[in-house]
Amino acid sequence: MPAKDTPALKQKTLFSFLTPKSVVTPAKATAPISAPVKATSKGTVTPRSEHGGGAKHTAKQQTPSASSAVPSVSLSSSSPFDAESPLTEVDDADGRDIVMHEADEDVEVIATWTLERASIITRPPKKRRSSPATSRTAREDDFVPSESDPNVEDEDDFTARPTPKPLAAGSSSAETSRTGGGSNHFLTAAEVRAQTVKANKKSQEGCFEFLKDPRDKGGRRPGEEGYDPRTILIPKTAWASFTPFEKQFWEIKQNHYDTVLMFQKGKFYELYEEDAEIGHREFDLKLTDRVKMKMVGVPESSFNFWAAKFLAKGYKVGRVDQAETQLGAEMRVAKHGNSAGGSGKEIVRRELNKVLTNGTLVDPELMVDDEAGHCVSLKGENNTFGVCTLDAATGEFNLCAFEDDVCRTRLETLLRQLRPKELVHCADNLSIETVRLLKTVLPGSCLWTTLKPRLESWTYERTLEELAKLYPPADGDPDAVVIEGRDLSGVPPAIRVVAGEVTATEALGGMIWYLGQLNVGKDLLTMRNFNIYDPMRRGMGLVLDGQTLAHVEVLVNSESTDEGTLLKLLNRCVTPFGKRLFRIWLCMPLREVKAINARLDAVDDLINHPSFEATFSRTTKGLPDLERIVSRVHAKTCKAKDFDKLVDAFRQVHKGFGLLMEEARNFSSPSIIDLLRSAPDLSPHLKHMQSKYDLRDDLLYPVPGADQEYERVQSEIDGLERRLEKELEKLKRSLNFNNIVFWHSALGTKEIFLVEVPSSFKGVPKSWTKSGGTKSVNRWQVPELMGIIRKLKEARETLKETIKQYRFQLFGEFDTDRDTWLRAVRVLAELDCLFSLAKSSQALGEPSCRPQFVESDDAFIDFQELRHPAFLSDRPFIPNDVQLGGPREKIMLLTGPNMGGKSTLMRMTAAGVIMAQLGMYVPATSAKIAPVDAILTRMGAYDNMFTNASTFKVELDECCKILRDATPRSLVILDELGRGTSTFDGMAIAGAVLHHLATNTLALSCFATHYSSLTEKRHPNIRNMHMGTAVDEAERQLVFLYKLIDGVATSSFGTHVASLAGVPTGVVERAEEISKDFAHQFEKKMANRRRSSIPIDLQADFAYLVKLGTGSAVLETDPVRAREVLAMIQRTAAMNL
Repeated sequence: MPAKDTPALKQKTLFSFLTPKSVVTPAKATAPISAPVKATSKGTVTPRSEHGGGAKHTAKQQTPSASSAVPSVSLSSSSPFDAESPLTEVDDADGRDIVMHEADEDVEVIATWTLERASIITRPPKKRRSSPATSRTAREDDFVPSESDPNVEDEDDFTARPTPKPLAAGSSSAETSRTGGGSNHFLTAAEVRAQTVKANKKSQEGCFEFLKDPRDKGGRRPGEEGYDPRTILIPKTAWASFTPFEKQFWEIKQNHYDTVLMFQKGKFYELYEEDAEIGHREFDLKLTDRVKMKMVGVPESSFNFWAAKFLAKGYKVGRVDQAETQLGAEMRVAKHGNSAGGSGKEIVRRELNKVLTNGTLVDPELMVDDEAGHCVSLKGENNTFGVCTLDAATGEFNLCAFEDDVCRTRLETLLRQLRPKELVHCADNLSIETVRLLKTVLPGSCLWTTLKPRLESWTYERTLEELAKLYPPADGDPDAVVIEGRDLSGVPPAIRVVAGEVTATEALGGMIWYLGQLNVGKDLLTMRNFNIYDPMRRGMGLVLDGQTLAHVEVLVNSESTDEGTLLKLLNRCVTPFGKRLFRIWLCMPLREVKAINARLDAVDDLINHPSFEATFSRTTKGLPDLERIVSRVHAKTCKAKDFDKLVDAFRQVHKGFGLLMEEARNFSSPSIIDLLRSAPDLSPHLKHMQSKYDLRDDLLYPVPGADQEYERVQSEIDGLERRLEKELEKLKRSLNFNNIVFWHSALGTKEIFLVEVPSSFKGVPKSWTKSGGTKSVNRWQVPELMGIIRKLKEARETLKETIKQYRFQLFGEFDTDRDTWLRAVRVLAELDCLFSLAKSSQALGEPSCRPQFVESDDAFIDFQELRHPAFLSDRPFIPNDVQLGGPREKIMLLTGPNMGGKSTLMRMTAAGVIMAQLGMYVPATSAKIAPVDAILTRMGAYDNMFTNASTFKVELDECCKILRDATPRSLVILDELGRGTSTFDGMAIAGAVLHHLATNTLALSCFATHYSSLTEKRHPNIRNMHMGTAVDEAERQLVFLYKLIDGVATSSFGTHVASLAGVPTGVVERAEEISKDFAHQFEKKMANRRRSSIPIDLQADFAYLVKLGTGSAVLETDPVRAREVLAMIQRTAAMNL
């Protein structure tokens, strides 16, 4: 037996396939076999590269064992990928060429015949790989084909790879590990560094010269000003030395240097150079060298799996696909001739299909959820912003331009609503304050893409010019729309609306350029799906600005997840497009009483008719994402089976609309019926599409008479196949042997119509070429048939292209009715959202109620026993009555200890208003509301590192925004204003803001504070409330009652809370002493001030009346304000000042 450490013997089971009982003793390997070989009668083995070259290795003649009928086997320690090498072409004893292919049985055999001996190598059958969706380590797909992989169709693509050397005798895996050939678990840090330096130096030795000192196309190095990481400069001398494939690769890579390019090579996608190093570093993919190009690879079937992994790491992924097969390349060369300087055999043509980024994904396999993944292009000048947003999966663009405030409220609101996955901006147009806001609001995973001014981020004039080219006006259009001297009548209406806005137009220009760079612009822009977007919708609905969305946790919570958010609690839609629409509804609740009541009526009907819900469930069961698939049909990237599912789904929807209409006739509200009546009639469109194709083998075939070219090519194929069958009959007669059949490979494309005869048949003509077989049969290539077979292959290739073009034709016909299909989807989405409101209303449990809405000049809210929706199912929740406005005071001044429930009460109030104006039930025994126009919040104490703002500055910014935007119909929530500065300054600012809200703004307000002095200033619009507690002073125990009670809290109980938090007893006792002393001194000072001063509210009232009297202020015509002024006069007169 050979030595234990001989690599050739790692898999001794190789020989068990040859002899069932005896063990074959292989000879010591003298030369590795890592490439296709051709054996001659002299025993010389010649590895063949794909270019026809290769070094020769002499194999020693081995004497077979007397106890074994099997000759010796020559093995090597080649890489694990050598097992995928194709079978070899050799000469048999009669001098005939033998081309070996896969055997039908469980053992694949590579046979090398010589005149004197036979050398046989066997390997077990390949195991079927699990799909990427199954549980699997990254190593399972760590598979790279060798240069000679049978799935790689264009052999000229590769340069020869050096044959790997076998391990020296006596070497072990442990020694290999120590020298860098394996795991680094036993290396010291210094050894790892030395190993890394050595590996880097070695990798530099064989790489291209321009990679040793990379520069962009402008000649700038990384780190220099203006360096463009997307490009790389390749000198002319390098181009001259490239092989055809290297030239093909670098033509694409030079403009996408920052993108991980995955090149399709037959049945694999391969990464080269820096991309290969990334794959090896991030996912431990096997790294190999192909002369000057490092490479890793993954199977074609797992492309989406690996692309998703790279995207999750923040990389852009470029997909380079083969635009033709090897046969197609040969047909192209035969038809058009060789390219200039080309060889007799052209490599397969490849094209950049698209560049994948997290913000522009359209492939369903790569999208992790049903939510829209937005890409946002932003242009800003001072506080004027233009925004273009894109949901690539549906092809929907939204445009807006607005003048923002200092806090950039509109921009923040838009970003919090959309939570974009990618931001595109110009390098020089965003202010420092804007950049700081973006860093604060955007998710950490958001990809930032910077465009060069003018060249990539188009100017206003350049954008208009490109739009005129992209959307040319119709001939003879009498309604020409001329902007800046350009006819834009062919441009979508939404673009024309914002064409006068420089920032919005330039934002669109940047988006168009970027999509072109990703190679997806044509598919998306030709959909013409452009809309105007207003993030605030002032005057149209309940405004929830960015701060409110964050503080009330509408979309995400403080930990950037959706747990406990209103979106997670209320979104019970069953369709993907319904879920996306519901998010929009939640961000923009209703305001008009009529619209709210109509939606509530629809919800009542859905709750009271469970059979309608059952019909709707049957209609939507199993539906795919219709909205996104319609978009893919337009882009012609939809799979045939998905298109067939789409047509079947619309047939299901059309049938469901009819059934739903029948059941809705008994509804008391017209809302559902009107919605169903707005659905288009899909019947004629469905009949047309279903009459155009048949789905077979996941392909869309034309029905008879639908496509003449298809029928012509199919007729040609049928004729050639009949001709081959006739030739087979001739062979049977000429050989006088009937047991002859045709054999085809599994794929049916590479090897077809091989003649298969039993192994025992001895009458095979000398002109035939052996092409594989099994123990029982041999397969042969017959020269007389090769010409017919070649024509048949070309005809089948033509048929594939014909079917592809017909599929595109079907997609085009379907796309002409895109608006009709999408209107049906929109109706279904609205129904889904209404059902979501009904289901959420029912899930509230008891007590819950339908809110009553009142038309009133003054906003008010009256909730009885209101509960927070997030705590309905977790644990018992103590309800509270909340009344603001109407017969009660407009402002609730809330006091009480920390952890007493003040913040929860205020969030609960805001959530109740949102739910009510969304058009659903609320978790209360009763609810009466005059609609609110906006919810404005200032909660929590935090600084902002990115905006260079302290805690106090953040408070004042948010407070300033509230005082500016609040109206008498707004709901304001202020939590502990003024705690970011000194006690007296904070108290002064909190008191001034409170007085302004109570006297001037007159908004409904929840004002939580620990400043007890604010409760002493009486005001008719302020009501003192506190969260109840029970205190055991002896044990220093504090029990939170979580009940809202009239009056002022006796204390903030700070030391009690400190005791609950586990602060040492000595520290707590000392704190109590200081607190009592401070409270005594403060009370004494305030008592003196009260005896010598007029209440602050009367001072303010008197000052305002003086201004009216002197003419420095004008009496407002607003009746609410007029009543307040009258009340001021009455209060001032009552004091006899």
